[in-house]
Amino acid sequence: MPFMSKRITVLLLTCSALVALGFSQAPAVKLAPSAREGVPGADALLEEAAGLRALRVIRPVKSGTKSRPEIEAIIIKDFDESSTADEIEAQRKLLVAFGLVAADFRYRDFIISLLTEQVAGFYQSKTKEFFLADWNDPETVKPIIVHELTHALQDQHFDLGRFEKWPRGDGDRELAIHALIEGDATAVMFNYVLKPSGLDIARLPGSISTLAQTMTAETGAEREKVLASAPPAIRESLLFPYSFGAGFVQELVRRRKWEGVSRAYTDLPQSTEQILHIDKYLARETPTKLEPGNLIGILGPGWRRIAEDVNGEFGYSLLLSGYVSKLEAQRASAGWGGDRCVLYENRRTGEVLLAHLSEWDSGTDAGEFFEAYARRISQRYGSGKAASEGSTRRRFEDSGFQTLIERRAQRVLVLEGLPIALNGRLNRLARRLWNEGKTVGNSVR
Repeated sequence: MPFMSKRITVLLLTCSALVALGFSQAPAVKLAPSAREGVPGADALLEEAAGLRALRVIRPVKSGTKSRPEIEAIIIKDFDESSTADEIEAQRKLLVAFGLVAADFRYRDFIISLLTEQVAGFYQSKTKEFFLADWNDPETVKPIIVHELTHALQDQHFDLGRFEKWPRGDGDRELAIHALIEGDATAVMFNYVLKPSGLDIARLPGSISTLAQTMTAETGAEREKVLASAPPAIRESLLFPYSFGAGFVQELVRRRKWEGVSRAYTDLPQSTEQILHIDKYLARETPTKLEPGNLIGILGPGWRRIAEDVNGEFGYSLLLSGYVSKLEAQRASAGWGGDRCVLYENRRTGEVLLAHLSEWDSGTDAGEFFEAYARRISQRYGSGKAASEGSTRRRFEDSGFQTLIERRAQRVLVLEGLPIALNGRLNRLARRLWNEGKTVGNSVR
């Protein structure tokens, strides 16, 4: 799901969760102007990061500091270069259509404020430079510096620049690759913190993913006002690459050492499902690529496709968790096998229609998701019950629109928010989605 702009996620969100995880609780310390020539101790920390990551330093990394206005300017520049105004607005409308943000949510302004608050440092693959926010004292934020310099090592060995221009409409895989990159750097940072006690992530009894989530929950909201106020889906998608990515890397290190993590940059994770369940990554259980039938011909004049993406297991768990328990949401999403969602808009009226088709590992998994999503629809729209009940098909009516959820074998179709003027076309639209929906990529399940 398109919660974050592509280049910003890769290049600038390298420390947002680190602050939230509680590794740096130091007071703001304005660096002296001379420190802008380079971050003190960065060269030594680069060598230490290389030792912890089992990678050699190919070349030195230039470092410096940036002020808050300078960081904000970089964020705005990257945001605007990575997406057009229309694309950003389409992302906002998709979040609204799914009920993840309010209709008047100012997506661009909020994300810029959030990133400006969160960034404590960042590495830019384009310029090969590391910058530390100038209100941090380098002595007290060494774990963050190690994290960022690990990105420099990744770039030297695996070329992070190749991920800057990711194809549109494949957000789940994009998030999975971000989880590899950020999880790798976060795992190295954990090892840096654990080293004085003689421990490392491979020998910890539990998952650092769980530890990271616990530390995030315990972070004081006063210092993280924008993050604390973020809609849950945006906040959770922001933290996913760090917490779940670190757990993924931890398991790779346990099973295949750091060489296995390095190989993952060639054999990239294909989905958030593979990040959440490493056995599926190791088994090459790649997702099925789906394409629902095109509805324009039935919707009529004025309608257009404005956004499309892949929700993935993690995205569906976020969609469900606002309306069912988190545990139930995770269980209902765990059998994910592939999906595609498309948002249509009537340019004249502003009405929108959301369609998504998903495939599941088994009929049982599809049925579990069907039931969970039907409860989500019922609770979201406050209709209390479906206008028509069934074990494989339910139709919901609300003031002004209808929603249909239907299951066939291992696939589930959702047609959400059909405007009342088009209610008579509901069945035709569903048939088009089913009959012309196709698999566009082979699954190795």
